[in-house]
Parts: sequence; structure tokens; C-alpha cells
Amino acid sequence: MTTDHADFIAKLRQIEEQANALGAEIAPGLARIRLQYILVLAKTLRGRLEFGGASIVSRAAGSPPRDAGGASR
Repeated sequence: MTTDHADFIAKLRQIEEQANALGAEIAPGLARIRLQYILVLAKTLRGRLEFGGASIVSRAAGSPPRDAGGASR
């Protein structure tokens, strides 16, 4: 695991912690539903990174994105 990888996972954990703290403070409603969505998304992304379902790659600005198979679009 690279330093960038570990840093990104730590940031996702911080998002989860903040979302949990805020969720305890706000009343039920649309804001709480959106907060729960953010929490689930952060947990899902962190899980994929921690358990190998995704990776972080860097690319030069302006270079075309690549698909999962590695072919240029």
C-alpha cells in the first residue's frame, strides 16, 4: 500500500467519523438521508481500497482516461 493510498483511506475514515457525528445531531429528514448516503459512499470506497477492489492511479493532466481493461478511450 502506498502512502497516497493510506492517506486516502484515512481521509475516508475522517469523512465517516464526521458524518456519524453530524448524523447524531440532526433531525430526521432530507439532510439526514443525504448524510447517510455520504456515509455509505465513504465506507464503500474505503472498503474497496482496503480490500483490493480499487486502486489510486495518477495521470498527467490532459491525458485520456483509461478503462478497467487498460485500453484508451
